[in-house]
Formats: sequence, C-alpha cells, structure tokens
Amino acid sequence: MRSHDGSILHAASDLNTFLGCAHAAALNLQRLREPSSLPEPVDADETMALVQDAGHAHEADYLESLKNTYEVHEISNSGSLSYRANATIDAISSGAPVIFQAAFLAPPWHGFADFLRRVEQPSGLGSWSYEVVDIKLALAQAQLCPAARASLRLSGRCPG
Repeated sequence: MRSHDGSILHAASDLNTFLGCAHAAALNLQRLREPSSLPEPVDADETMALVQDAGHAHEADYLESLKNTYEVHEISNSGSLSYRANATIDAISSGAPVIFQAAFLAPPWHGFADFLRRVEQPSGLGSWSYEVVDIKLALAQAQLCPAARASLRLSGRCPG
C-alpha cells in the first residue's frame, strides 16, 4: 500500500494481509495516513532475515543465468512508480526478451514482477506476448495475479 498522486494504491500483498487479518490491514492504512500515530514495526527476526537473504541470492543467481542466454532489460528501481511503470511499458512494446523488475501501475492497484519473459504467442503487441516469472522462495499465488493481469492487458490479451 502506498500513496500515489493523492490516492492510495494497493498491492497483492495488501490483499493477502487483509485476508489473513483485517486488523493488520487497518493498521497498515493507519501507518500510511499518519505514520507517527503508531509505533515502528518490529524488525524481522534472524530466521526471516536468512530467508530473505536466500531469496535475494536465488534471484541474483537466476538473473545471471538468464543474462548468459538472453538480452535482459533491467528496470531501474530508482525513480517514481510512474517512471518505472512507463519504462516497463516501453520494454514490453520493444519486445525485450526478458524484463527484470517490471513495474505495473493500474490504479487503484500497483505491483512488481521479478521477470517478464517474452513468449512467441501473438498478442496486441505483435507476434509475441509475455509471461510472468516470479522466483521468490515463499510467494502466495495471489501475488502473481495482478502482475499477470497487467501483462495481459498491456499485450491486448485481457479484456480489461
């Protein structure tokens, strides 16, 4: 969940949070609106830090393996969400073989995909389209849906 151009944007993780605990979702909204009204969140414990480190290492290894085979277009993680989403649209439109750190913006939703991989399936883009590849070690399936839907919408293969 984040503020963007005066509105609140939601991510798939917000939906997962809400489904798991509506109170936690309400606290996240409160933290967004008035950060000083709540105590700081508790830092991840050592076990979670190890899992996160393993996930980052796995992602880096996978990225390197892709770079050995494909041209990989990397979306910068700096810049505004709008900038990153537009850079993703540009990379998709150009037919990049692999896009790393794709960003999607379709208010009231936003999201990120580790990778988009070009597939030779016709779409509104031309003779290709994209599939979402997310390699996190522990990822709820619901987190893939918004990125997949955004990718399909951009390629003209999704009704909206």
